[in-house]
Amino acid sequence: MKNVYMAQMSLELPGSNYYYYPYSVGVVWAYATTQPGIVENYSLGGLYSVKEPIEQLVDRMVDPAVVGLSSYVWNVSYNQALAKAIKARYPDCKMIIGGAETPNKSENFFADKPYVDYLIHQEGEMSFTGLLQSFVGIKDEETVPGISINRNGKTLMTGPSQRIMDLSEVPSPYIMGLFDHLDEMYPGKIWNAVIETNRGCPFMCTFCDWGGTTFSKVKKFGLERIEEELEWMGQRRIEMVTNTDANFGIFKDRDMEITDMLIRTKEKHGFPVLFDTNWSKNATVQLVDMAVKLMESDMMRRFTMALQSTNPEVLKHIKRVNLKEEAMTKVAETAFKNNMSVNTELIIGLPGETWESWTAGLCDLLSRDIIVEAYPVTILQNSEMNEPEYKEKHGITQATLKSYFSNIIDEYQETLTGTKDLPEEQMKKLWLWTWYTSMMDANGFTQVVTRYLNKRHNVPFEKFYEYLLDYGLNNEDTAAHKWLKKWQGYGEKLEFNMFLAGLTYAPVLEDLGVTNRTQTYQDLLTVAQHFAPDDPLLVDVMIMQERQQTIFAHEPTTEITLGANVFEYALGKEDLKIQPTDYRIHRAYPPKGTDPTWVVWYNSTRKNKKWQASVEYSTEKTTLFLEKG
Repeated sequence: MKNVYMAQMSLELPGSNYYYYPYSVGVVWAYATTQPGIVENYSLGGLYSVKEPIEQLVDRMVDPAVVGLSSYVWNVSYNQALAKAIKARYPDCKMIIGGAETPNKSENFFADKPYVDYLIHQEGEMSFTGLLQSFVGIKDEETVPGISINRNGKTLMTGPSQRIMDLSEVPSPYIMGLFDHLDEMYPGKIWNAVIETNRGCPFMCTFCDWGGTTFSKVKKFGLERIEEELEWMGQRRIEMVTNTDANFGIFKDRDMEITDMLIRTKEKHGFPVLFDTNWSKNATVQLVDMAVKLMESDMMRRFTMALQSTNPEVLKHIKRVNLKEEAMTKVAETAFKNNMSVNTELIIGLPGETWESWTAGLCDLLSRDIIVEAYPVTILQNSEMNEPEYKEKHGITQATLKSYFSNIIDEYQETLTGTKDLPEEQMKKLWLWTWYTSMMDANGFTQVVTRYLNKRHNVPFEKFYEYLLDYGLNNEDTAAHKWLKKWQGYGEKLEFNMFLAGLTYAPVLEDLGVTNRTQTYQDLLTVAQHFAPDDPLLVDVMIMQERQQTIFAHEPTTEITLGANVFEYALGKEDLKIQPTDYRIHRAYPPKGTDPTWVVWYNSTRKNKKWQASVEYSTEKTTLFLEKG
């Protein structure tokens, strides 16, 4: 029997102990076992999912005949180093690399990588099986579709990939027990699971390789298989299930049924705790219904409307169609009525974007109480954006940057750094503005004061945040100065991945929200007074701003009297009433049975605003004054 080893190195967040089962290679092997000549000639020696020292991993292998590696942006370099080491020790081993980051244009791939024998393009099940069959004489490797063959450093391509037409032919690697050994192999690791309920994406966005990798027609796995996999995950106490569908909710009735399966599984086993997914690009009210069910079961990690940009010119350039304005408003309103926050994802610097269009679009979303997360453009191998003609047309500049997800071996990503509409120097400051603006709004430092200034004094959000940024950069005694200078340095070095939301918030939040909290709010008051120097209510606005953002040092309930109904005026639909107004503010609490630090709890709840204190009118009168720094 020939030993086959497969690896799909998990995405690893720095400091995290959470890993994902190697689903992609698991499902490739699962399919192979159903085809002629495989189980008679091959034995699965091992599946790997955790990066470890290269030689240590090679030591785990026993006489490997075939090794298959799945590559994406967080493991490309590691996989190539691993392939080189395996080939050096076992020169007769057939080395195969597949996955989404495997270049479809492979003409020069093997010239400096003699340790790789084959590339698999797009879907891997049929191509990998065909190669295994060719190694034992069942078929000729040159007839296997969708592969590139190393012929002494030159590339022989065998034509287009072939797609599985009926997904019922693909067994579940979970039910087969392919991952059962991983707990013992990697003791102490916490495993998250991925689930695939359908495959394919009907959209062909130029920055993405999804539609091109899995073809545009969407195919479905059977509901019985999905239910069995969820039961497996519940029994094994999997904390989080990540759905790999490109558009969960695109099949409304079916995906609602899957939602109910998730909830039943948690009711039965207490697990999975959380469900994360890529919500359908065309968000609908029915999607909100699914999200509400998940939220009521404490399973929903986030509800996201993925817009990428609000600029119609940008959407045309990237071949994207967003929700119509009326539909987006209806989805958001439905979510808010169900006490659920709405997130959106934007990509900075897409072709056609300008400073003005980006800042206006982001602030428009913030004004609707939509939480914004911004991401850099990673230029993926097989995306249309990686085509030379596309880059030339839009004046795209790029840099090879070390990935934040590097471990053992440094990983690198091709990152867009500018376009003809948003040159590199502008992009640097835009990243800093976006990071600071999104952080301050989403984490409760500014949403009351910005909305008050906008309603009463017609101050545009983008002007407030631009002045706030410049004020912090230019004044050393402000609470944010050292952080802004630090992140300005990241921008100057084009390290845009350091701005990613969540990854870099924790120390900043701790400092601004706890250690230097009084100075933070004094700085915000000073900036507000720049726009409305004669407004005596700004002190009251800042009192409310500070109290509605939960901090553990606050009393569980606070009674305050302000000079107007500033909270309802700023965040609600009431007219401003300048008269003594009594408020009762209830501090938010961490989940029962937990004792996190403030910043850990705060950072983990910013997407659904569970940190936000509840505010109500009160009949009792006490006064709280904003402390001066």
